[in-house]
Amino acid sequence: METEIKFALSPDARARIEQHARPLALVGETSHIDHTTYFDTAGQTLRKAGFSLRVRHRLESGGYVQTVKSVGNGTLHRREWEWPVAAPRPDLARLAEVEALPTLSADGLQPVFRTEVNRSRFVLAPAAGTKLELALDEGAVVADNKSEPLSEMEIELKAGSEDVLFRVGLDFLTVAPLALLNESKAERGYSLLGGSGPAARTARPIVLDPDSSVPAAFRCLAEALLDHLLANQPAALRGDTREGVHQMRVAIRRLRSLLVLFDHVLEPHPRDCFDVELRRLGQLLGAPRDWDVFLDETLPRAVKDTYSLRWVEPLRALAAQRQHAAHQAAKKAVFEPAFTRFVLAFEAWSRSIYATLPRIDRPLKELAPGMLSRLSRKVDKRLEAMETTDPASRHELRKSAKKLRYAIEYFEGLYGDAAGAYHKRCNALQKRLGVLNDLATMTRLASELTTDGRIDLAPALGILDDRGNVLAAKALRKLDTTVRKFERQAPFWK
Repeated sequence: METEIKFALSPDARARIEQHARPLALVGETSHIDHTTYFDTAGQTLRKAGFSLRVRHRLESGGYVQTVKSVGNGTLHRREWEWPVAAPRPDLARLAEVEALPTLSADGLQPVFRTEVNRSRFVLAPAAGTKLELALDEGAVVADNKSEPLSEMEIELKAGSEDVLFRVGLDFLTVAPLALLNESKAERGYSLLGGSGPAARTARPIVLDPDSSVPAAFRCLAEALLDHLLANQPAALRGDTREGVHQMRVAIRRLRSLLVLFDHVLEPHPRDCFDVELRRLGQLLGAPRDWDVFLDETLPRAVKDTYSLRWVEPLRALAAQRQHAAHQAAKKAVFEPAFTRFVLAFEAWSRSIYATLPRIDRPLKELAPGMLSRLSRKVDKRLEAMETTDPASRHELRKSAKKLRYAIEYFEGLYGDAAGAYHKRCNALQKRLGVLNDLATMTRLASELTTDGRIDLAPALGILDDRGNVLAAKALRKLDTTVRKFERQAPFWK
């Protein structure tokens, strides 16, 4: 498994990084020019299976190297297989060594795009037993008659501990304002070839070993949730933007829920600091999602007759402007040094022995019932306190139900099918509350649009408030049934 961090690199940042790296390097800076050709079938069999295949020609040496990489999660961890080859085409005999790679034929493979890169390389040893390769790349991705410039920096772990890699990344961040770049050269080539940007990715199931210790379980979950966050950064920036931002928001919520679930076993100061930053990011990513739901779902549900549409159309047009601005702010947030700093710091901390409290190295299955009970009691307390017609109290219950649902999903490996019925009821409760929350958000956002002197939008606000109340009344009747079913479902962990 290969672990590397990749950053976008401006000319000014490159100069600073080079100046900082030279005195730290074990070997003086080396430079070379690589021409790399990527291969696939006409139907992109390799891409669909989650692999890339390339043959790299290093001009200085004249040799060829064939490499297969797994797409992995599109984040910091990828599997890699590499062999020297005699020609500029793939050696199919070597591909048999790659597990799960589709069967390929020489006739079926064809060049699909290429990269031309001038690479400067440094070898670093920041700690005993650790070896890193720092590469600064300038060049272009070329597909058909189209090309796209690339300028990036990679730090790859060659030997040693991953937390050292992340701390070195943080060290470079003090030298230059670096932004994480989680789109590989292969992914950029395919996007250029097909004219469509990166796709969003939903979270993959997490299966914990039933015999995991508490620290090991926290590390495993933290890594998976960060992978989900980072895997969607390329889509949020220049692909399926709406779904990419939504999936990043989901990942942020899941990370916050993880800190709540493990609250009593984590070192409190870093836990609280990371929660503050996650809350900030969640607000920035939540704003565009709220406008998306407003324009695509709740507004069309609330207003269908032609007369009302005429009044609401100016409000809808202004909402579209706010939606665009919110998405631009979200893109900026996930391509800033602050986001880079959070990811690298959380990666390093969550893997370290300093994340959990001393003497907490016990089997997770011993503590899991208590962890689930704590979240369940919070749901029960908020169910009891909920004012049915109060959006704020419903929203608090919804957040607690969602945290409990996430926890059940995290611990599925411990309980298996026994968790199914309870998870179903919890999910239904959270979704029913979500419908009501979307209606309350519709009224809130519409009210925001009528500020700044837009008195002409007041009639539209009245229409939406009236329609929202009608839809909310129907949803509340369904909520009552959902709550009763949830309350009758016995906790599976007791």
